[in-house]
Amino acid sequence: MIKKDIFNNDVKEQFKASAKDRIYRFVMADQMIKGAVVHTTRMVNEMRANHDLGPLETLMLGQAYIAASLLCSTLKDKNDRLSMNIQCSGPVKGLDVESNIFGEVRGYLKTHKIEVKNPGKIKYLSTLYGAGFLTMTKYLDNAPTPYSGQVALEYGSIAEDLANYFLISEQIPTGFKLSIYFDDKQEVKGAGGIFLQALPGADPSKVIDAEKMIQGIDSLGELFAKGHSPEEVVHREFSSLEPQFLSDSRVEFFCRCSKDRMEGYLKNLSKEEKNDMKENGPFPVEVRCHHCNSLYNFSKDDFQAS
Repeated sequence: MIKKDIFNNDVKEQFKASAKDRIYRFVMADQMIKGAVVHTTRMVNEMRANHDLGPLETLMLGQAYIAASLLCSTLKDKNDRLSMNIQCSGPVKGLDVESNIFGEVRGYLKTHKIEVKNPGKIKYLSTLYGAGFLTMTKYLDNAPTPYSGQVALEYGSIAEDLANYFLISEQIPTGFKLSIYFDDKQEVKGAGGIFLQALPGADPSKVIDAEKMIQGIDSLGELFAKGHSPEEVVHREFSSLEPQFLSDSRVEFFCRCSKDRMEGYLKNLSKEEKNDMKENGPFPVEVRCHHCNSLYNFSKDDFQAS
């Protein structure tokens, strides 16, 4: 992966931002509700830079990145990963995001620019999705084949449609809060999310209370921008349910693409295609990873050696 430097070679600032971007797992309500809270400010800013996104595109894809990072908490084995795909008729067109057990998240919008006449007058993001489907696919180490489920988009909100997916496809009451905070210059200053899921036998009244509490959090991204920690937010917002933190780990915008891997794709082209490229170029041949927008260049000498 070729990641753009958003820290201007300031290693100290890079490490500070990296240390904050983490996912924290917890239980509450007598261990009948599990949850995760994630800080993703660096992730969203690096995603924005690599994909060269405007504020609206950053908001839409950033929410999907936050959701995917939260869902890392549901994975168990070293090769587990999952993908979330949205196909829709609205200006967003759709998106594809995936994450793995290591907290690595990558993905892209299916349109580079969301075409709307007056972005500043958009009242509801749901109008940007239109009709469509959300598909979740899990690639689990101990399963012979991937597991995939799909629901129609009913809310035009990743948080609400994901909650609906878990309720319909897995019969599990689930809640999400996804938040990105922009300053008056449209720069991302805080980003993160919370995920809650009822365990078997959970007290229905406690589940309802938790749902009300998660919806009552106005702007998680703004809280992070103001310096509040994920643990502090959870302890304050869910205090009556007595949350207990279990573990934490990193999350990062990261893709395992490389020039060697891209060269492997070129080698798999047909003999006719390779000969045509060697003769006609143009060089350097550019190969772009759609997951992270990294661009790899291959010279004529690279082709002669392949």
